[in-house]
Amino acid sequence: VKSTLAKLSKGSAALDDAYKEVIQRIKGQLSGDYQLAKRVLSWITYAKRPLTTTEICCALAVEPDEAELDPESIPDIEDLLSVCAGLVVVDQESAVIRLVHYTTQEYFERIRDTWNPGAQTHM
Repeated sequence: VKSTLAKLSKGSAALDDAYKEVIQRIKGQLSGDYQLAKRVLSWITYAKRPLTTTEICCALAVEPDEAELDPESIPDIEDLLSVCAGLVVVDQESAVIRLVHYTTQEYFERIRDTWNPGAQTHM
């Protein structure tokens, strides 16, 4: 037991390892779910201010080269939470969607350019 405990990551390395495992679970989903999770996480990470559930759902429904928003393209907030494997939560009072912990935000700010290059361009 002591040997195993000694090998475990500590501090920020342990958090990075935990987040890497969650990303692997997200990548293991169906392709469409994985892509949706990447878009959700990118919107939250790059946003200059907290987004409400309505704002993120509408943002995700925007289709390139379409002049109008198709209401049928607006995703369900529960689907967004589901594909993000516990990394995203909604504050029930303010309806703000956010990452589950400030360390999650810090982690995605560090990896966002390599994990989802071009996210800002698509947004």
